[in-house]
Amino acid sequence: MHSSKKLKRGLIVSCQAEKNEPLYGSENMALLAYAAEISGAIGIRALTAKDVYEIRKKVSLPIIGITKDRKSNGAFITIRKKDIDELVNAGADFVAIDCTDRERPEPLKELFEHIRNTYEGLGIVADISNLKEAKEVVKLNPDYISTTLSGYTSYTKNRDKPDLNLISEIVKITNIPVIAEGNYVYPKQARQAILNGAYSVVVGGAITRPQQITDRFNRAIRNVLNDFNSIGIDLGGTHIRIIKLNSKKEILDKEIVKTPETKELILKKLFELTDKYIDKNTKFLGIATAGRVNVKNGEIIFASKNLPDWIGMKLKEVFEKKYSLDVNVSNDANFAAYSQYLQTKKDLLYITVGTGIGSGIIIDGKICNGVNGNSGEIGHIIYPMNNNPCTCGKNGCIETLLSGKNLWKNLEENTEQKDKIFDDYSEKMAWLIDVVKNTIDFEEVYIGGVLPRYGEFLINLINEKYRNLSEINKENIFYSNVGELAGAYGAAVYSFEKWEEEL
Repeated sequence: MHSSKKLKRGLIVSCQAEKNEPLYGSENMALLAYAAEISGAIGIRALTAKDVYEIRKKVSLPIIGITKDRKSNGAFITIRKKDIDELVNAGADFVAIDCTDRERPEPLKELFEHIRNTYEGLGIVADISNLKEAKEVVKLNPDYISTTLSGYTSYTKNRDKPDLNLISEIVKITNIPVIAEGNYVYPKQARQAILNGAYSVVVGGAITRPQQITDRFNRAIRNVLNDFNSIGIDLGGTHIRIIKLNSKKEILDKEIVKTPETKELILKKLFELTDKYIDKNTKFLGIATAGRVNVKNGEIIFASKNLPDWIGMKLKEVFEKKYSLDVNVSNDANFAAYSQYLQTKKDLLYITVGTGIGSGIIIDGKICNGVNGNSGEIGHIIYPMNNNPCTCGKNGCIETLLSGKNLWKNLEENTEQKDKIFDDYSEKMAWLIDVVKNTIDFEEVYIGGVLPRYGEFLINLINEKYRNLSEINKENIFYSNVGELAGAYGAAVYSFEKWEEEL
């Protein structure tokens, strides 16, 4: 470390305001810095030499000074030697420099040499946007590397915000301390940054810009201040179901239509139904679809032949663009499971038995989605000694034995062996539930689809077989009573109940 001063580990507060903001002015920034100091901040990041000068009069904390050239088409944070001179003369202990790969008026190496040759003890914070830039700036040996500009360069705009992964990547290649900065809004994000290896964390607008704070709270409540409605769609291989709910989760309207046979006609029908039920009070839209869904972007990553050419459909993007609504897209069984959760408020496994085996898992009130939305695909667990081909491309999936279609076929072809068939079916269903229980520790199990048609004796038999597998299997297994609108209902409610997680 070249500087004579060193930042402690902890929270650095960025006190900045633009000319068009209410708190613009050096005296105001100094008061914000003072408030941060008495609240436990370990440093201040400040914009302009004038702000640094006024803050220095108010606080004893280390100050990271910066300038910004808004007219620059490339690098814009402290990009000239004269900027550095002004900040140092105003009282900055550290200077943060834009170290991205973008064009700059003065070479980066010259800025570093200017500091080292002119200002003994002045610290350098290197602001970067990706790992490549971090690797390059390590050669110049700054005192700290900051992730400030991740998301603010054209080539990092699609990175996660805040970029927690970038911290983990940088600490693997250097011992230079990493400062986490850029889009840190919630305390849990700052905490995770430290756990990912950050030395300290910079938080700005979430603390020092009242207009941003107010807007964040306002966005959380403004679209639910008055009565609103939410639309839920359940797209299946056979039928499309649509419902409209009010803010009290009461069904205002519903409709069930046959699913068209082509991708183009399916999309056309979905739009027709949405146009029919949407109105000025509609704020949210949830879509439950057969197949597997990348829940982050709403893209279909797998679908059976029942939904032809559906793989690759960017359902969330298409609907948000057309209707300008917040849209949630997930697998139909996931939203049906959430519909069941709304009744029980317990951790649960939901299984729907039909052409195959669909399932959803709810833990702590949240749908278990996994990285790409594949969590809960329990029908594709391989059952021992089973070689039946599955529609997913594998052999041996348990849904080839437990599907409603297979059960019906066995009963039709072996009318005199019904007891044996039900006994065998119950053993396999109990085995599947036990496997999931030892992976996800749920409280209750609900089974829907066609199975309830076979009566209470079957669910009782499954319970018996399940408890016989292990002494610790105490959970109750029930038939689900959420009905055929479960997917659409769960989609509609989830779309507004979970919207605040995106704020």
